[in-house]
Amino acid sequence: MPLSISVIITTYNYGQFIAGALDSVLGQSRPPTEVIVVDDGSTDDTAAIVAGYADRGVRYLWQANRGISAARNAGINAGSSDLLAFLDADDRWLPDKLARQLDHLAHFPTVGLVTGSEWQIYTSDHPAFYLRRKPGGAVMRYPQILVENLIGNASLVLIRRACFDRVGLFNERVGMGQDWDMWIRIAQVFPIGVVDGPLIQFTRHGGSITAGKVWQRYTSNRVFHHRYIRRVPSRLLRLRLLCAAQSMNCYYTAAVLVNDPSRRRTALGLALAAALLDPTYESRQKLGVLIRAAFGHNAFDRVRAVLRRRRAGMQPAPLLPPAQGT
Repeated sequence: MPLSISVIITTYNYGQFIAGALDSVLGQSRPPTEVIVVDDGSTDDTAAIVAGYADRGVRYLWQANRGISAARNAGINAGSSDLLAFLDADDRWLPDKLARQLDHLAHFPTVGLVTGSEWQIYTSDHPAFYLRRKPGGAVMRYPQILVENLIGNASLVLIRRACFDRVGLFNERVGMGQDWDMWIRIAQVFPIGVVDGPLIQFTRHGGSITAGKVWQRYTSNRVFHHRYIRRVPSRLLRLRLLCAAQSMNCYYTAAVLVNDPSRRRTALGLALAAALLDPTYESRQKLGVLIRAAFGHNAFDRVRAVLRRRRAGMQPAPLLPPAQGT
């Protein structure tokens, strides 16, 4: 018997995006069993737009605003399927997302969660960016996942319900990083799978909850590091993980700040800290942001051009597919 899939779309005042999200789910080459929209207290036209999809089996749940973790938990409780997939209303799935993830689960039945790569799409003039995650069959990602979020955002994942039965629901007391908190808990128990290729279009825009909160995320990441890494039994491993985790935290913050000329000095300090704390993990990426912070984007582009010529025989990133629902 084929596995059933519940799709949970969470939204809060994203009426401008919700139709595109729904279209990308309903247009899957392997359709889901049920689609549930959990509206976390929207005051815009979200309800009216979703009502137009009722004849296609889309269920609509409204709740007073309690945050995205509470909205996802409401969807988990309302769904009845073997597998659960999440989609933030401002993101889009590529047409074969579910099919590729189901194929992966069929080949690796011990996997509890399967993710993949993504196209990051900007509503500004910023060019699209392909963020690739290295494919893997059925890999225990703990404790490596304590260093950084190796799985990505919730729009990427397909999760067995057994994971939630084992580790519980999303922590509604966690603000930033609630996804990462859940992935850590799952990765402690279940192997993780990664599909080779892009599964979603992740939208970056001024209204997204991840936008414009650089230092909040930096502080939140440090809290996560200390909360979980301190539980690792080996003292030496704790030290190695803390250094690697703070190195990546500095790197990610520098990678954002380096694009603001007024913050390049701060970015340079963070990039140097990232390189000194752990010069081996993601060394090429850290070197790139260090060059940009120290010498500017033009110097970085010249270095990147040289490296690309040396890697001329490597396969390029997949072509960006047409936008969904626009």
